Amino acid sequence: MTDRPRNLGDILGVRRDSDEVAIVSLAADGLAREWRAREWRAREIEQGSLAYGEAVRRRGLEPGAAVGIFAQNSVPNLMAYLGVLRAGYVCVPVNIRQPPAIVRFVCEDAGMQFAFADEAGAALVPEGVAHAGLAPVPARAPGPAGAFPAAGGRSTALILYTSGSTGRPKGVVLSHRSQLAMTDAVTAGPDSRLFDGQRGIVAAPMFHMNAQVFIASFLTGGGSVVLMSRFDAAVFAEAIATYGVHVLTGVPTMIALLHSAWRDLGRPDLGSVHTVYIGSAPVTEAIVAQSREMMPNARVLNSYGTTETGGGLFGPHPDGLPRPAISVGYPTPRVGLRLDEDGALLVKAPSMMTGYLNLPELTARRLHDGWYDTGDLFERDADGFYFFRGRADDMFVCSGENVYPGEVEQAVESHPGVLQAAVVPVADAQRGQMPVAFVVPAADPVDAREIQDHVRTRIAPYLYPRRVWFLDALPLASTTKVDRRELMRRAEASMTAERADR
Repeated sequence: MTDRPRNLGDILGVRRDSDEVAIVSLAADGLAREWRAREWRAREIEQGSLAYGEAVRRRGLEPGAAVGIFAQNSVPNLMAYLGVLRAGYVCVPVNIRQPPAIVRFVCEDAGMQFAFADEAGAALVPEGVAHAGLAPVPARAPGPAGAFPAAGGRSTALILYTSGSTGRPKGVVLSHRSQLAMTDAVTAGPDSRLFDGQRGIVAAPMFHMNAQVFIASFLTGGGSVVLMSRFDAAVFAEAIATYGVHVLTGVPTMIALLHSAWRDLGRPDLGSVHTVYIGSAPVTEAIVAQSREMMPNARVLNSYGTTETGGGLFGPHPDGLPRPAISVGYPTPRVGLRLDEDGALLVKAPSMMTGYLNLPELTARRLHDGWYDTGDLFERDADGFYFFRGRADDMFVCSGENVYPGEVEQAVESHPGVLQAAVVPVADAQRGQMPVAFVVPAADPVDAREIQDHVRTRIAPYLYPRRVWFLDALPLASTTKVDRRELMRRAEASMTAERADR
């Protein structure tokens, strides 16, 4: 284990000058359609991060200024991120897959004064924001980096913007202390053995909390990371086998795509994996079964966290009780959890956000008396295990009744012929809105009417999906979660075409 830093940028700790491999980068060459691999030593990451931090300092920015990163996953991206933090600035990782108007809003909202960008990201940096390239790594000035301010603690480290599924994205303000508390809860807790000397793999975008948590946990906890520039299921599978990956994280759709690629590749040996974290959406028994088929030596854990709360909220039961397959676990020490009258989860934890940037009224609504209202619906069993059921924000009204898509999705996915399902609303003249479903079959073809009849026997009649369409895979948004907006667009287009044919 490493020493515990005060600044989030110092997560390499005592390994900062070592020759241990900290990162194996896998970068996609879009033109050649090839992937380039390189090993990076801890000392290279350290020296690169200091160089990026010094490059910002030479610009004359005041401590605490917002500095953006416009880039796909890469080691220079990671170096710049760590360097910005080490030098006492606030890092704003930008989703470069968003429309330019949203990117401009993020920059203005954060008060961004400078940015680093790779070749693709540079085109999105708005006019008026000075920026520099991510490669090559800046030259370091002679002498130690002792001129860096003693930033850390309660001061702001990051502003991570939510995906903005409804309206503009919100800036979540995160302190050094909160993020280090999160990694401490993970790497110093019951699962500490998962990181010390172990290897993980990250394909989720680095502007997303999932990647932030995973990278920090491995670098802080003494492990290493295979860092992919983007998710490619076949390359992901091959990387696990080639680099002996022990731990991986993904969303259910990523696991389904990985399973398909694994079969197409001739079922390569993924026996090195001992832990699979699956999060961002309710996990089905079918996804768990696929994971265990590919990685027979792995335990499959349903994980949970939000940008506002961070991860590390749930873990094993203190009495050693086995975790149910689709449970997110039992509350970890120092974390307060409770359910309100509607079943929404409220959290009080050291890893929580400071608030929403420039949104005091929203902050007051969601964060009160030290508790954050996640808006996520949960159930708790008699043993204290929690089960994620869906988001209250996804709720819509059909014929005057509230419809929670997660409830309908669970009913659809309980059909043995269904691997995954996503339920979204479409406009209806009589009902206002009505539920429709997109389904990924488990194996053999399944009939839409059979699924509808199956759902009717399990939940209230008004909840059943009025249409069922089949897909090979659910589309992913830039955050690697299911892209519900895209599914709503497809549903409306299908309904429009259906009406035109009448």
